[in-house]
Parts: sequence; C-alpha cells; structure tokens
Amino acid sequence: MTEKTPIKTEAELCEIFIRDMNAQPGWTCYPETGGFDILVVHEEGRQIGVEAKLALNAKVADQIMPNPWQYRYGLKGPDHRLVIVSKISDASAGIAKLLGFMGVPVLIPRHGTVRIPAGLIERVHFEDYKLRELLAGTGYFNDHDLFDWNPEERCQVPMVVPQVAAGVPSPTRLTPWKEKALRALALMRSQGFITSRQLKELGMSPTTWTQHTSTQAWLDKGPAAGQWVETVRTPAFDKQHPEAYAVAVAVASLAPKDGTQLELTA
Repeated sequence: MTEKTPIKTEAELCEIFIRDMNAQPGWTCYPETGGFDILVVHEEGRQIGVEAKLALNAKVADQIMPNPWQYRYGLKGPDHRLVIVSKISDASAGIAKLLGFMGVPVLIPRHGTVRIPAGLIERVHFEDYKLRELLAGTGYFNDHDLFDWNPEERCQVPMVVPQVAAGVPSPTRLTPWKEKALRALALMRSQGFITSRQLKELGMSPTTWTQHTSTQAWLDKGPAAGQWVETVRTPAFDKQHPEAYAVAVAVASLAPKDGTQLELTA
C-alpha cells in the first residue's frame, strides 16, 4: 500500500509516534534509548524497540533485527520490535510483509480527523485503535502481531525521559555511562571535590576523568591529597541532560555522610 503524508523528516515522524503512543495508558516513550530511535516502556516493564525511517528499505530491516549472537550471549534487548515509516511504496511492500511475518510490524501514520479535548482537528497521526490492538496483541486491525523476543535482560531504562529529539542525525543520548557521569558531577559539586574511590564506586574509571589521553584531563588536583576538582575542561553533561542532572543533584543531597552511594532508579 502506498501512503502519502506531509512528513518531511524522521524526527517529525518520531514526534508524531511519541505523541500518539504516550496517549496509550501505561506506556511511555524514551527517545534515543537502548540503541533504538525510541524505546517504548510499559509501567509493568514490557518494552518495544522502535526504528524510524521516512521510506522503508533493507537498511531499516537490518537495523531493527537483532544480530544472531546477541541472544546467544544474553545481551540486553526489548521484548518486541517495531518499525515506523512515513509511507510504504509498491517496491517496499514486500519488505513490510517479510518483517511482519517475523513479528516486526511496520506502521505508517495517516492524515485524518482526530478528537482532542478542544474538539475535532485534522492532522497526521497513528490511528489510536490500531495502536491499542497492536499492544493488546489481538491482531484484528493489524496485519501482524508483535513477536516476543524473550530477552534474558531488558534494555536499561533511563532515570528520566530524555528531553532530546528522536530520529535526528548524531543524537544526544542519555546513556547509562552518562547517568553515572551526571552523578559524579552532582557529587563533586555538592562536596567541592571528588575522589578516585568515589568515581569507582559510581562504576566509572578514574582515568577517564583524571588522565585523559587525547586532551588535558577533565579534572585538576584538589587542595588535599586524593581530591579532584572541576575545571573548564570538564564536559557539561548537565547542560545536555538538565532533567537527569536535577535527579542526580537530589540524590547527591541525600547521600549518607559515610560516602556510600545511593542508587538511582527509573
């Protein structure tokens, strides 16, 4: 089926999907998470990894499918996988059918009338009833169901929903490593310094911060032995993810006086 929409970029396509999927009860979209354009997470833990492309092609089919060795070695992954595209041409209809048979449905938005609190409007949207049926697994309104890949471990969910755009070139991702870096920044600023031991307790290599190989070190030696302090060279991860940094600051303020690190949870 050929579907024409006014969508011009993958970022716009992702924005529409996030808006409509977030409207489904219990589901939350995390942009640029877990190696996907969007990671959709249910409040009970179920996950859907989503790849977006303006046009369906073999590249997106390759991106959405796991490598054979991934589950052999128990790497993290979502329960389900999904592709969203702005259109399916006659030439790509076969790819959509093949992905569907493998349990990876391909969804396209449509232009039409939708009801919002303010009334009826015309806009491009992913049809609500199709999303509901897809998530419920009934398959009545959709050609194919979501296959359960049954991963040994699901993708790590960020502490907050990243306030970044999905589907853009070179996206800014809130990775597990950056969450640790944000905790390090918050702790360092709360006490005026940080130690190598504290960096290790946060799961980070002190070398990355104190002995950077390609540039000058991110931190300088502090006034006391073993202390390291922030410099103008320290990466501004807090500026990239202010919402996550705010959580890290709150956790740092509650840290026990003995230096024990509190855990951050989503």
